[in-house]
Order: sequence, then C-alpha cells, then structure tokens
Amino acid sequence: MERLKLRDVFTAGERYSVITKYKEIPVRVNLRLNWIDEEGRLLGFDWGRTHLKGAFSTLDPVYVELSPDEFAQTQVFSNLGKELVLMLESFVEPPEFIKRRSVRVEPDENKPVRVVIEGEGVRVDTHAKDVSETGVGVVLNPENHREFINLLRNISEKLRKGEVEDEFKVRLTLPGGEEVKGIGRLRNVVGFGKDVYVRMGFEVSFPKSEITKIRRYVLSRQKEIIQSLRMV
Repeated sequence: MERLKLRDVFTAGERYSVITKYKEIPVRVNLRLNWIDEEGRLLGFDWGRTHLKGAFSTLDPVYVELSPDEFAQTQVFSNLGKELVLMLESFVEPPEFIKRRSVRVEPDENKPVRVVIEGEGVRVDTHAKDVSETGVGVVLNPENHREFINLLRNISEKLRKGEVEDEFKVRLTLPGGEEVKGIGRLRNVVGFGKDVYVRMGFEVSFPKSEITKIRRYVLSRQKEIIQSLRMV
C-alpha cells in the first residue's frame, strides 16, 4: 500500500497551528510552512519571530492541527535557528492535554505543592506532579509507597469493571502555606520508567470556598511558566 504523501495533507506557504505542552500548559503557535521533504517525512516551519521556542523540545511530541478532530503527531527533528523542523509520525485525534476542561500546571520544584491522600487506612504524603481546579497528579516510588500503589491498582481494576468508585481525602498545601481540602477519585494509573515510578491522576471535588485558592495558584503559576519561556 502506497504511503500517504505529505503534499496531499500539507501545503507549503500556508500557516498551521503547531501545539505542544510545557510544564503541563498547552503552547500553541501559528507558523508558516516553508517546505516539505517527502523522503524524510519532514516539515520545515518558519518560526523566526516566535517567543515560545523553549517549549518545543526534542523530547515531547508536537502536534499540527489539521482540523478540530484531526492532528498530525510529530517529533522535533531540529529546533535551531529560524526554522522548526518536524518529523511526521502519525495522524491522531486531539491529544488529551488539548481536550482538558481545566488548565493544569506543573509546580515549581523549588516551591512544591504538598499532597496528602488518605483512604481505606492508607496514607501517602508527597508532592504534586501537576495541579488543576479539578484534580492533582502524583508520581510515586513503589519502594516507598507499595501498599498505597497496590490499593490504587485494585481500585483501577474495579473502575474498569464499572464498580463503585472509592473516595479519598485529599489535602494540598500550596506555596505560602494555604491549605485546600477536597474529595478525590482515582482516574488513571500509569507505569513510568519501567515501573520505577507510577503516575496517578486524581479527579478532586473541591468545595466552592476552596476553588478560589486553587484558581489563584494555577493562574499565578501559569504566568510564571509563560514568562520563563519568553526568557529562554
């Protein structure tokens, strides 16, 4: 079967929305496509005036929007000079971070967000990997949190079977000392680094009186992240 030609999908000279995420924030830039290399499956975009170049690393996927329902998933081939060169990998649906219903941010490692999760006689005290108005993500080491991880894996299996969700008490301590309390439900468990770490996402219901604290932190951290990008 003949491989789809890039020129059947992309047009040199047109502008495209090119999207990635940086510290959990979606970063979108509008770039002109300069050239297409069919043999190398490469796309060369002009980004001479872009102020957010630091978000486009060689580590994370970059997406080119073709329509609201279809994106080209690519990897950065080169991000030096005045061109961003992307290598096409596949065509996909909108990635998860684009569809999120709330802004998610990665805390400053020098100003961590403490997370305490309690339920079914098990407690874990750690730092947040990401925070939003609707949830929190954590990364745990099985050696230190094996009992809690096993509990959550059992819950994850129950969720797949459509059984009743387990609830956890969740308490966040924001930089500066403000505390925010809510009720969390496990949403996903993902092995990371060949099971050296396990990433878990919790959907958290915060009382209205607490939402303002979270919103204020998320907006402030979002501004910090964007500002750090502009300084790169």
